[in-house]
Amino acid sequence: MRWRGTDSADPSSPTLRVAAGNAWIGVQSRVRSVRFLVLAMMLLMMLASLVLTGVVTFVVSFTELNSRVDQSLSDKAQNVEKLARAGSSGAGAPSISQLRSAAHEIDPGRHEVIAAFVDGRLDWKVEGNPDDPVLPESLYGPVLNMADPARVVVGSLGADKDRMRLTIRPVSLGAGGSQSFFLVGRDTSDQEERILSSIRTYTMVSGGALLATGLIGTVFAGRLLRPLRRMREATEVVSHDDLSQRVDERSRADDVSQLAHKFNLMLERLDAGAQEQHRFIDDVGHELRTPLTILRGHLELMSDDDPSDVAETRALLLDELSRMQRLVDDLLLLANAQRPEFVRREELNVARFTDEVMEKIRVLANRQWKVDELCDAVVNADPQRLTQALVQLAANAVKYTDDEATIALGCRVEPGMVSEGGVSGPETLAVWVRDTGMGIDARDQERIFERFGRVETGRGEAGAGLGLAIVTAIAEAHSGRVTVNSAPGQGSTFTLHIPVMSEAAAS
Repeated sequence: MRWRGTDSADPSSPTLRVAAGNAWIGVQSRVRSVRFLVLAMMLLMMLASLVLTGVVTFVVSFTELNSRVDQSLSDKAQNVEKLARAGSSGAGAPSISQLRSAAHEIDPGRHEVIAAFVDGRLDWKVEGNPDDPVLPESLYGPVLNMADPARVVVGSLGADKDRMRLTIRPVSLGAGGSQSFFLVGRDTSDQEERILSSIRTYTMVSGGALLATGLIGTVFAGRLLRPLRRMREATEVVSHDDLSQRVDERSRADDVSQLAHKFNLMLERLDAGAQEQHRFIDDVGHELRTPLTILRGHLELMSDDDPSDVAETRALLLDELSRMQRLVDDLLLLANAQRPEFVRREELNVARFTDEVMEKIRVLANRQWKVDELCDAVVNADPQRLTQALVQLAANAVKYTDDEATIALGCRVEPGMVSEGGVSGPETLAVWVRDTGMGIDARDQERIFERFGRVETGRGEAGAGLGLAIVTAIAEAHSGRVTVNSAPGQGSTFTLHIPVMSEAAAS
């Protein structure tokens, strides 16, 4: 019985094709990765350096070998001639036989040979090792072809194990004499073999060094580029709804770690912006739903035939729209509070600024307006934003006081806090709005600075609960903060604390 089914080993199987395609994609992604490219470039440069160094070194080694052998052969040939000339009776050139006697007397080394050619044939030869001749018969013809009756010839003959370096000198046998040559040669294959052995050793050591460098480089490149990999992984999972991913920062000593740090800062800014956007959308949806419901309800109940009802509804709707407009403006202001251009700093004379703000807020209502204290200081701040914050605090004070109450404005420069190491912090400008109203209970003092945070007092105009949130945003934009000192029945004092020289101004 024959079973039919999918053969998993079949190359044409769709499963295998998909697996092979995924494997190929994986290989391509690794080859194109920064880690692979950096390591490959490093190894290629190292390989090029090793090859160049080896080529130059061994070319110089072979050149020095030839120069050393040539000098040795030249010295030995001159010694043979001197010795032969010393044994001749006259002052003329030595004869072939005298050169032969001198060659035997000098006794060439194991890898050397001394020979003479007369009329195109070998006349005599003295081998350092007769059992392994340096000048075999096969090289006689090439030697005669190299010889020049007019000059000394230096060169090489043979190949591989029979390679010989030699110097050929013409010998003059007088008028009418035959053409003769005298040579001294040396087998250089042993020395060249040592150099070639060094080349092989160098190649093996270089290959091992490349392999070790590749392995070590893979480890260190992986650790060095790990923040980049984490950044890539973070970008794959980061979405508009989840910006909480961060790249691990172990050190900021190198450029890659600095890049990871900047990437985290970018994610933090994006996260803060997204949260601000979500908060703005939630706030708008939360606060505008009620007035829109009111508008719709009054429009549905309005009688078109009753002019007085139309006029009354119109006035109510316009008032509600004005309140919505103020609410939207406040929400937009809070949404823009995190932007760098929210405040525009300039040098501000605090005493003159305080007097100007007092002139503006004393017309808000019939109260006992006064200035508690003035300070002679100059700060880098945005006068319009600070005025907006103080006017908001004064308006709140008016809302929760009666005609007989006192509302005061003041400022002073406070010394910086001293740390545990004895280092004093920057001086702080404190600007406050004080009232003698009903005060705020301790459990409500933190909540009132939150968006739409309200205190039920049973009196006063109901607000959106954004005023103190705006004041807080203005203070934080100046690298400062807002505090409140209050108790029921004892009034309230709201204080803006702003560094005299803020970080933004210093930079």
